[in-house]
Amino acid sequence: MKRLVYIVIVFLSINYVKGQSSVLDEYIQEGLESNLAIKQNQMALESARHALKVAKGMYLPSITTQARYSYAQGGRTIDFPIGDLLNPVYSTLNEMLEGQGGEAQFPMVKNEQIKFLRENEYEAKISLSQPIYYTSIAVNKRIEEQKLFMSEVELEQYKRELTFQIKEAYYNYMKALQYYDLIQKTKEVVNENHRVTKKLMENGLVTLDAVLRAKSEISKIELHETDAEKNTEMSKSYFNFLLNRDLNEEITIASQAGAFKSPEMTELTDNALNQREELKLLEHQIMIMDNVADLHTAEMLPNLVFAVDYGIQGEEFTIDSESDFIIGSFVLTWDLFSGNTNRNKRKQALIEKQQVQYRKEEAGKQVKLEVKQDIYEVRQQVKNLKLAETRSSEAAEVYRIIEKRYRLGEAQLIELLDARNNMTESESQVILTKYDYLVSIARLEKSSNSSLVL
Repeated sequence: MKRLVYIVIVFLSINYVKGQSSVLDEYIQEGLESNLAIKQNQMALESARHALKVAKGMYLPSITTQARYSYAQGGRTIDFPIGDLLNPVYSTLNEMLEGQGGEAQFPMVKNEQIKFLRENEYEAKISLSQPIYYTSIAVNKRIEEQKLFMSEVELEQYKRELTFQIKEAYYNYMKALQYYDLIQKTKEVVNENHRVTKKLMENGLVTLDAVLRAKSEISKIELHETDAEKNTEMSKSYFNFLLNRDLNEEITIASQAGAFKSPEMTELTDNALNQREELKLLEHQIMIMDNVADLHTAEMLPNLVFAVDYGIQGEEFTIDSESDFIIGSFVLTWDLFSGNTNRNKRKQALIEKQQVQYRKEEAGKQVKLEVKQDIYEVRQQVKNLKLAETRSSEAAEVYRIIEKRYRLGEAQLIELLDARNNMTESESQVILTKYDYLVSIARLEKSSNSSLVL
């Protein structure tokens, strides 16, 4: 169809009358702000933002402090025979001094035993580490950026799905409400038929079985009334559930006409292929797998880090020029061989990338099929609605004629009941088809990621 299709939808007003688009848009906005699943997705997005900040923080230097006090006993020792080395010399010197009338001046020295572990030791230092050449940091940052974007897209995907669910629930509530209203009107009609049938029996125009049949129609309608009331309450509760409101909160129903664009196959399909979040997610998943492959390549390259330590050290806690120290280092690490682990992981990532590419191709075809199905569903519902309205108008006219004849005693009760059932069924079909059409429009908007509202 190349023309614009205008379908006028008239809604029942409950609280006050507003335009359909503005009322529904307000409810959609409320749902997007308050829905609990949306809040969970927003928390996941916030978590992804912090993960990216962590990845960026790897570029910055890390500064740590450390203080240590140690008490040690035992351990390895070194025997240093300083007494055995010096005492013979000192003894000879002392004898020479005494022989010249002097006094001994060189005391005997004991052999020393030096411990590897000092009995008491204190150390406090501050350490700074700055990556100089660390390629995996940059690759990891790109991966986290892609994950953040995917979290944003997933949130938009759920918002699109929630928008459809709110529209569908809104239309289903209106459908149930209008059907309940139809049952009430039908109940008035069958009560009137029962009253007229009793009058006809009093005048000898019908027998008791006709009165009883008219009475049974009242019971039949009351059964439908119970079912319609349940459906109305449940659809109302589900709509409020989506908006995270009290389940019994009243819903404002609009009464303004809605006009929609005619669905164009090529335009909507192209828009779906360019805008659908599922395809965007797969595209960025492919990019992530490329980055994962690059990450495993980067882990095979050398890494260079600059490190500086400054602190104090000694057997007692003192701060002076003899106890403080500073050490600067360039640390180079290079994993020369690890059983080809990184090479195999890189190949694995590239294979998984190819799998995702196939999934994206398949998803693109599924999107095209989904849009095509929804377009034909909308077109079919347009035709169904026109036919249902025509049938309803004809059935109402038939009932009006037969009901007039029945009051005059010229028609049988069975004719009247058949005409009334046909009228009620055709009116309910109009209600059903009208809101099925609106749901099909909403579903097409979801699948094509487009707006069809004029």
